[in-house]
Amino acid sequence: MKSAFQPERLWPRGHRELNLLVTPDLHRDDDLAIMLTRIRTLLKQHPATDRPVPDEWVHLTVQSINHGLAREPVGPAARTRLIEELAGLFASLPSFSLLLGSLLAYNTGVLADVHYDEPFNDLVNRARTIIATICGQDSIGHDSTPGHMAVAYAHGEQETDTLQRQLRRIRPSHATLTVDSIVLAEVQQDPAQCVYRWNVLHRFPLAIPVRDNRTVSTR
Repeated sequence: MKSAFQPERLWPRGHRELNLLVTPDLHRDDDLAIMLTRIRTLLKQHPATDRPVPDEWVHLTVQSINHGLAREPVGPAARTRLIEELAGLFASLPSFSLLLGSLLAYNTGVLADVHYDEPFNDLVNRARTIIATICGQDSIGHDSTPGHMAVAYAHGEQETDTLQRQLRRIRPSHATLTVDSIVLAEVQQDPAQCVYRWNVLHRFPLAIPVRDNRTVSTR
């Protein structure tokens, strides 16, 4: 494992990027809150991961816009159009749940993998089409799939074998994330705290799922 904030990965001072994100409600998804708390207790025992991502900055990335491109930020007119068209899209898509886990130590940190992700992938693909139409095809060069939630960005080097063995013992090892909204956020790096911070520009609610209330006849 090595630092997620190597010099070549650092953003220029003051740089911000537009991102579509899923942000969890940890009061509702309490099994996820418990899992994250127990993960952090473990991660703080390891020098490269002792600054795990706090609750307020936990997220899943849906799509980064213009990631890594040396260009002007998305302007007001394009932002307005993005919000209008994405609002229509997300209002047509029903909310859903994802299963997070297992926990994986990888080359620059620790993440929770995502399962039962067909609705998430469909949402990502539809959003990418709209973003590419408005901001250009190269604006969606970053691919966020398969979905994942970073729980720590490493700030040093260490072997991952011991950490991975300990992560396998975390219980619960899996947790549910309810996805009922998407946020458009302006994101910035915070290498000192090993997180990505953001300001929410707009929150898009997803549709309420249609439930089939028909009863099955026993005759």
